[in-house]
This record gives sequence, C-alpha cells and structure tokens, in this order.
Amino acid sequence: MEVLERLLNVTLVVATLRTTAPILLVALGGSFTTKAGIFNIGLEGQMLVGAFFAVIGTIASGSPWIGVLCGILAALTLALIFALMVVTFKANEVVVGLALNILAGGLTISLMKAIFGTRGSIFGHGLVGLPALKLPNVKDLGWFGQMISGYTPLVYLAFILVPVLILFYNRSRLGLYIRVVGEKPEAAEALGISIVRIRYVSSLLCGLLAGLAGAHLSLGYTTMFTENMSSGRGFMAVAILIFSNGDPLKILFGCLLFGFSDALSLRLQTLGISSYLVLAVPYLVALIALFALSYRSRPRVIQETLASMGRALSVKSNTIQPTAATDASKP
Repeated sequence: MEVLERLLNVTLVVATLRTTAPILLVALGGSFTTKAGIFNIGLEGQMLVGAFFAVIGTIASGSPWIGVLCGILAALTLALIFALMVVTFKANEVVVGLALNILAGGLTISLMKAIFGTRGSIFGHGLVGLPALKLPNVKDLGWFGQMISGYTPLVYLAFILVPVLILFYNRSRLGLYIRVVGEKPEAAEALGISIVRIRYVSSLLCGLLAGLAGAHLSLGYTTMFTENMSSGRGFMAVAILIFSNGDPLKILFGCLLFGFSDALSLRLQTLGISSYLVLAVPYLVALIALFALSYRSRPRVIQETLASMGRALSVKSNTIQPTAATDASKP
C-alpha cells in the first residue's frame, strides 16, 4: 500500500499532464496532414528542429517567446520542404519523411558542435525557460487546484486545442475542405477545391504545432537541449494518428496513455528499479495498446473476408449451374 501511495497520487497526475503536452501538440499537428490524406512520418524531425532552434533563439535574444517563434519557423521550413517534395513533386511520403528525420538529427548535432563546440546537451548560456502560470484562487480547491495550476502556457494550449480542432474539422470551411481532400479527392476536384493548396496548408499547420511541441520540450518540459531530444515522440504520434485517423478526441486519449506511462516510468526510478526497464515502460504500454486495438479489429476483418469469399463462391456456383445443365441435355 505504501508503494502504491507513493506512485498513485496527485503528483503522478501532474506529471502525466506535463508529459502528455508535447506528444499531444505534435499529434494534433499531424491530424491536419492525416485528414488531408498525407501520411506524415516526418513529425519526429520537425519536433527536433523546433526544440533545437527554440533554444538557439532564446539564447540569442534572452526571451523564451522569441525562442518559441524560432522553433516554429524551423519546423515550418521542414514542413514546407516535405510538402514541396510530396505534394508538388509526388515523391514517396515515407521516404521523404524518413530522410527529413535523418536530416534533422544530423543537422542539430552538427550545429551544436559548430556553435557551442560540444556534443550531448546545451544548457546554461543564459537559457531561460517558459514561465509557469499560477492560476488565482486555486489553493481553496485542494488537490484539484494542484492539478490545474503551475503549467507553462503551451501545456494549457495543447489541451485547449482538442475541442478547438473538433469544432474546426466539423464546422469551419477550411476544416471541411481538408476532410474532403483526404477522404474524397475526386469530389474535391469536382467542387473546385485545390487539392495542392489544401495539402500545403495542412502541412504548414502541422509544422506549426510540431514546432510548438519541440519548443515545449526544450523550454517548458526541460530548460535544455539534448541530442535526439524528441526520443521517438514523433513516431509515437504517428502510431496514434494511424489508429485515431486524425480524430482529436481519440488522439487525446492515446496521448494521455503514453503520457501516463512516461510519468509512471519516472516515478518507478525512485523505487530502485533498473533504469533500462523503466525507460522501456512507455513504449511497452504503447505496443500493448496498439496490439489490443489491432486484435479488436481482427474479427471484423475476418468476418468481412469470409463474407466476400461467400459472395464469390455464390457467384461462381451460379455461373457453373447453367453450364452443367447444358452438358446434361446433350446425348
């Protein structure tokens, strides 16, 4: 009981919300490209350059908000390159996404060594993190007040964007255009909607939120930059997008699952459990969840396959019967 009390408390909930925010931002960004019919595996690279250039901008200017802007611009640049290659030149989106991820990893390491003469991590140098917002009159709310106060603005923005994007996709003209382009591109062309323009806009909106996610990692979640700081969060966002089909509410639940397992792994370190096992916890939970989702969908797929086989056999028997009757009538 004492171990459970140390693990399952308000602090764990707070840590879950903190760790959920960056993957939620990048996954919501990926919903734009998913809804527009683009499989964007380059989220990891966009997030990484956003984190790196947010730190560079903050050190150069002394303002974390200018750093956030620099991170957004860097991620938008990578998103524009992705859109140019995939939408305009019709390149394979998986190959382009992986290439940009590799480019982002090599670029950040090279620039870190060129600018700071070091590898591994960047901290100090006048680096300032994003401020934490203390909501007024929350002390009277007890544990609930602890849950909702003390986060950086980007954490609040991540969760606010969920209902905003639900309304955006269902009520706004641009949101409906994005859905039509992704689901029925022929219908979009018939309505005079520019598929190229909509997919460019979707890619840039994705880059915007991926840059915010990266900036939150280096200026809000921590106040430093380390090599490969995104640590697979972009790939985890891609996995969540596959099974949520870009639906913001499903994205939220998937990201909360990953955020909870990540926060739980951090708490397990205090119990003396092997760090290698602890670091694997978020990914093990994600794999189990993905397996459960695929297992649930398997019976439906089998039923559809059997039904189609039955229809095919029925059609085949109908075509064989007249031939057999004709053969029987021959002397």
